[in-house]
Amino acid sequence: MAKHTQAPKPIVSATEATPPASPMTQRITAEGKAMTVVTMGNVTVEVPTPSASELKERLAESQRVMRAFAAALPKHGVRLNLPPTTPLYEADSKDPTLVIRKLGKTRTLGRFDKNGRFIQVKR
Repeated sequence: MAKHTQAPKPIVSATEATPPASPMTQRITAEGKAMTVVTMGNVTVEVPTPSASELKERLAESQRVMRAFAAALPKHGVRLNLPPTTPLYEADSKDPTLVIRKLGKTRTLGRFDKNGRFIQVKR
């Protein structure tokens, strides 16, 4: 039995164009301006290619944002600066059809009616 010495050629469709090796290409316009072209599926976006200094600035800004995001990740919860007369609601862990209203130091079990009003219920 003969062994294949070469990898088989990929099957290419006659109706579909072969995708480029990279979705990003560059071209020069008739006016001599460098453009970056990115194609994903049927969508192609063409933008002016940034200069080296612009690229360096944008990269530095991106890194700054990533550091700020990473620093914010370990912090739990969200701080809400609301007056104490504002009710806060959370889902009831024992019954998903109910909510708990927190108003000051009072916790009340209930649900919302069709008009969005909170109706207190007994468990």
